[in-house]
Amino acid sequence: MINWNLYLARYQLTHGGSFFGSGEWDCNSQLLIPQEGTAPLLVLFSTDPCGRSTVKSLRCRTMVRLNKPYKLHIGPRSLVGSGISGVANLVGQAMDFGFSETKGRVITTDNRPFTKLVLGDLSLRNALKIRKGDQLEVRPGPQEDGWHLVEVSPNTLEGLVKDSSPWVSDAMEEDTAFMSPEDREVILQAGSEYFDAQLDEFLNFLRAARDAVTRWPIQP
Repeated sequence: MINWNLYLARYQLTHGGSFFGSGEWDCNSQLLIPQEGTAPLLVLFSTDPCGRSTVKSLRCRTMVRLNKPYKLHIGPRSLVGSGISGVANLVGQAMDFGFSETKGRVITTDNRPFTKLVLGDLSLRNALKIRKGDQLEVRPGPQEDGWHLVEVSPNTLEGLVKDSSPWVSDAMEEDTAFMSPEDREVILQAGSEYFDAQLDEFLNFLRAARDAVTRWPIQP
């Protein structure tokens, strides 16, 4: 079992921000990362109920201010029909926007012309190409002044703890309980380097989405 709280806390030591979480192996921690001139980024680990069991989930969020309400969902095509991607159907039919970086994905939105502009952003398309299994969602917040939630999350069929998950390396799965402090730190450092690279890409995906949806005003 992987101590996600520990790896997120170690990320904070080298990348800054404010960590919130205990030393328990409960997958329940947050990291708030300030951003100059924009809303902070929130990294959120949690253990969520799923039927009679639980799943460990990761979401990264920020808030943006748009001039009109807007909804967007981008997810792997493999999720269609699974029941997990049902939220995509709330905002319309799946759409093909013709970009090579969006092949193999389902894109749903309530504003196709604006989404065409959003997907025209090269940084976002590059992030989609790198994070092929991840999901992106934009939806209005409860405020009445244009605030929207921008959220990225891993492919929920993949999970975070399965052997096939891109978030897990061999070092992260090592049992360090009976190692010497020196050997334990070597393993944790190797795990942290892998985890940090994954989270860096993930947060770059979030930043690219944030910038893409705020680059142009939404037309009537």
